Amino acid sequence: MEGNKAAEEKKAGERPGGMGENKAGERPGGMEKNKAAEGKDMAGEITVEGLSEVEAAEVREIFKRFVKAYKESGEEQERFEWLERQLQEELPGKTKKEILKMKTEIVGSIKEYDKDLRSLSESMEQGGTKERWFADRIGDAAKGMAVNEYGGYLNEIHRTLEQANKEMVEAVTRLDGGINQCKNLDGFIAEQHHVNSFNAKAALQNDGHRAEVVRPKPGEGYRKNSVDIYIRDLEGKIVHRYQSKFGKDAEATAAMLKGGDYRSQGGLVGEGQVEGVQGKLPNKRVTDHIGGTDKVSVKSDPLTKEEAKRMQQEVQQEGKIPEISWNVYNTRELAINLGKQAGVAGMHAALFTTGFSLAGKVMQGEEIDGGEVVETAIRTGADAGVKAAAGGALTVASEKGVLSVIPKGTMPGTIAKIACIGVENVKILWKVAKGELTMSEGLEHMGRTSTAMVAGLSCTGIGVAAGAMALSWIPGIGMIAGGLIGGMVGYAAGSKIGEAVFNGAKKVAKKAKEVVGRVCEGAKQVVGGIIDGIRSLFW
Repeated sequence: MEGNKAAEEKKAGERPGGMGENKAGERPGGMEKNKAAEGKDMAGEITVEGLSEVEAAEVREIFKRFVKAYKESGEEQERFEWLERQLQEELPGKTKKEILKMKTEIVGSIKEYDKDLRSLSESMEQGGTKERWFADRIGDAAKGMAVNEYGGYLNEIHRTLEQANKEMVEAVTRLDGGINQCKNLDGFIAEQHHVNSFNAKAALQNDGHRAEVVRPKPGEGYRKNSVDIYIRDLEGKIVHRYQSKFGKDAEATAAMLKGGDYRSQGGLVGEGQVEGVQGKLPNKRVTDHIGGTDKVSVKSDPLTKEEAKRMQQEVQQEGKIPEISWNVYNTRELAINLGKQAGVAGMHAALFTTGFSLAGKVMQGEEIDGGEVVETAIRTGADAGVKAAAGGALTVASEKGVLSVIPKGTMPGTIAKIACIGVENVKILWKVAKGELTMSEGLEHMGRTSTAMVAGLSCTGIGVAAGAMALSWIPGIGMIAGGLIGGMVGYAAGSKIGEAVFNGAKKVAKKAKEVVGRVCEGAKQVVGGIIDGIRSLFW
């Protein structure tokens, strides 16, 4: 901040603020509705709120009926008329038109999922990554659309931007709500700019660090040599301190930094002034951004003195308060970071095996009429019919309120892709069990199945402008539901495959524990609130 005079003017006219209702360093979870799976391991007692053994047993019975219908369909298997008939039998209250639409969505989504998974696998075989493939997939679907039409998939970003704009209002207004006419208001605007741009990027990257402007308590003024900006970690511990000085040029800024005892604080200056200020203060850490260090990779956007003054004039003369919006990101940034979330293989494998374990409990001793077609699908990969049976069963369970973790009214196409995850991961576990894939390779392939699913769902969301809330539960609870139906598919394939994939699931769960342990700080934000409840599974 610029000198004591500015501080006193700020004291007289400022609206005290800070981080609002959020405690320093706190980061809200993104999935408040979805509580977690609790338990010890795949062999222990596992309970998922809204997914009990009673519910799982009901899903089992529905699944058995769909598999039987698939088996008995004969030559019409690939036309999926059997699926339409079974949906109508299970949901007699639906009209023929509604049932046809459900069948069409399920079949279409399975074909789309298989196409996406093939495309992703081919890309990776040619040296690509899941994140880049995801970015291209989303980018193609989003061509010609504004970022904010699909940016809402990152709920934490939305909250962060809202909080940032609230704090900018506090930075430029007085307690009575009027615009602060302090001549050095640009210094306060610059501080808030750096905090806002840092937090927006941290939210995008699922980084747990958060920055805050340090303001005095109501009725108090700024203390001499007080810190202007903190960066805190997930636990609220201070990682970096900054003293912000925005002089008219490098010489003026250097003089301000010399005028106080700021030894524990980095010097934050206007863009274009770093070299000049550093030359006059060779022993001082000087930067034009916050973050961007070996401790905190995220960094804010630099701001020139001229830009800060322009913003001040717009505020004081036009009442135009600077705002930060989804346009701070470009579509590719959003897509790549969404892809990183989609492909957290260890976390998704852990969630999947949670549902898989529950399936094992309710499938013990159950005979599946039609198990031979399921076995053939797992062995050969010709699995469209099995995916349709699994998708139909989950859709009916959702519509009947049997499987409450998948909200009633969820699009059948969305549910079908959850079923695809289940079937594909069973095939992966079978390969792991046979030694065709290592544990690490199995996890990586499970990451692909997740990425393909989320990519397809995100593109669907873009097309209908569904927004974040419609699909926010998918990466967490959706994986558990996929594990449940996948476990049933594995068991239905017969004892040889069933036992092998269950043993493979146990091994993958252990490997997932290692992966999650390495990425837990970032991954816990990927699935929002659910992670707190499943910690006991792995730690």
